[in-house]
Amino acid sequence: MFADTTPLGLLFCFSSLVSMYVRAAPMFWNQTQVASVSETAGNNRRGVSFNDASFTKSFNTNGHRTTWMYNWASSFKGPAGPYEFVPMLWSDAPSLTRDWFANVDIYAKAGPGTTHVLSFNEPDQCGNGGACMLNLGKIVAAHKRWMEPLRRYDKKVLIGSPAVTNGRRIGNRGPVGVEYLKLFLEGCTDCKIDFVCIHWYGSYSDVELFKRHVIDTRNIAKTRPIWITEFGVFGSDAQILGFLSVVLPWLDSQPDVHRYAMFWAAPGFLLNPAGSALSTLGQAYNHW
Repeated sequence: MFADTTPLGLLFCFSSLVSMYVRAAPMFWNQTQVASVSETAGNNRRGVSFNDASFTKSFNTNGHRTTWMYNWASSFKGPAGPYEFVPMLWSDAPSLTRDWFANVDIYAKAGPGTTHVLSFNEPDQCGNGGACMLNLGKIVAAHKRWMEPLRRYDKKVLIGSPAVTNGRRIGNRGPVGVEYLKLFLEGCTDCKIDFVCIHWYGSYSDVELFKRHVIDTRNIAKTRPIWITEFGVFGSDAQILGFLSVVLPWLDSQPDVHRYAMFWAAPGFLLNPAGSALSTLGQAYNHW
């Protein structure tokens, strides 16, 4: 989840929070036919990640910009905000793949309906919330096994790539970040990948590094849309607000950046410490 270049003094344990998610039973909405969708940016870019679905309701305010949500899993429990839920297959662990196809089918046919799915989470990283799928041949095979059958939905459910970190290769360690994604795309040439997914974590002062990460991804995406399914910023609230004041308009001006999600709907992050309302950062993210 973290970039290799992140100063150690800025690191704190997002991963312990993310790893707490529990595979949940799907909500059973009224079944309908799956409608065809197109992959366009429009005004539906901003999303929110969560473990507790009830926290997403805080984003449903007048003039909100939030339109989609995900929880690193293929289902969720409890009431939530009125947003598109995007299922993720976090890894190819049997406990996660067991219900994958059934859950996608339920959400795709439910109103308002899932129109996108996410492949593996940070397969280029072991620890800190990464799925640790370092063998590129195996991850290509796993993606084909668990994503390719979703072709049956045609253009009604669009498929994302695995989401990689903004790490950089160090010494003899294997490929990470955009390099890993590039090799995955080259190895999965016959796969249905409708959009590519990346993560970014860094300092409030790293605006240009953030933009560079998106541009580097654009250079290997080969016209595919880009989703930034996690980005987190280290700094004070005032410093992070300064970062957002530059980055959010920039993201919204990029025609190939179709969706993004700031980390995350939880107390002390986008919610206040009590979890009862949006924090200052959450209000800015939800409305700017």
